[in-house]
Amino acid sequence: MSRLITNAIRSTSASADAITMDGSGNVTFPANATCSGTATGFGGGKILQVVTVSDSVRETTGSVSLSSANTYYDTPFAVTITPSATSSKILVMGHVMGEASIDDYTMMWRIERAISGGSTTNIQAPSASSRPLGISMFPSGFYNSNNESTTTVVNFAGLIDTPSTTSAITYTFQVNATQTNSVTFYYNRTVGASDGIDYERGLSWITAQEVAA
Repeated sequence: MSRLITNAIRSTSASADAITMDGSGNVTFPANATCSGTATGFGGGKILQVVTVSDSVRETTGSVSLSSANTYYDTPFAVTITPSATSSKILVMGHVMGEASIDDYTMMWRIERAISGGSTTNIQAPSASSRPLGISMFPSGFYNSNNESTTTVVNFAGLIDTPSTTSAITYTFQVNATQTNSVTFYYNRTVGASDGIDYERGLSWITAQEVAA
């Protein structure tokens, strides 16, 4: 059996190594590495860091009071990430489980992006006259003669943001009752709090990843 033993690979026309390996065999590519043919660039697309909510936030139960119709309110599910480069993209994903004191189809959600020392941006649909704006509606949960023990869930993944900053960024999950005042959204639980098989509990979270450009 033949084998090649090396700790670096470099083109004959290059001034620096394209691939290096440490004593444990881990391979490292330079941040600006590229290649031709059918392969993609090595530098772009790397996950540089991942942040998510703490276990205590993910597991807590509680509620958000929505006093005014078609108004967004913060949930506890927020995450802060500080990009290492202005060219980085932020990949945001999350999962929220809960139940509102009104029909699910009247509930909407979005993500708020707040840059420390900078602007706050609502990640939602573009302005469309008097129509409610958000990312999506809550899917309607099934219930059979019981409207206080059937939760809904929002899952989102692959939400790419390009904030162009190295300041701390906070992404916050927000909820909205589009047509009704005085609504309560209960997270990680049902509206009813009875200790029974019909009253489920769950987990909710939001995660952000910095992706190299």
